[in-house]
Amino acid sequence: MLLQELKEQSYKLSTNDRLDLIIALIQSLQSSVEIADWQYLEKRSHPWRRQLYIKGRKLLASTIWQDILSNQMSNEEAAENWDLPLDAIYEVIRYCESHQELLKLEADEEQYRLTIKGVSFELKTAA
Repeated sequence: MLLQELKEQSYKLSTNDRLDLIIALIQSLQSSVEIADWQYLEKRSHPWRRQLYIKGRKLLASTIWQDILSNQMSNEEAAENWDLPLDAIYEVIRYCESHQELLKLEADEEQYRLTIKGVSFELKTAA
């Protein structure tokens, strides 16, 4: 089953069943062995999120990566902006590029959770 098909099927599940499915999928995408390979990233306790954070901060690696991409920052600019060593930025990029499926799955889950809380994602333009 493709990820998109699985995502569509998951919307038919109860919230608890959906959470169990998401947790199982995320765990299958990330092995605990590889966490030891990261110098600047660490796992944090979270009910459903499994991506790594910057050590010592409540800052997701994907937040930095998205900031770099969205704002077309150089690695040096990102390091200065986030007050991190340049090697940490390289590690964030390497991690995020190699875990895109996990990051996409978590982003979809976050959007779903916000949607059921009534948050709208439609762009509004000034008249």
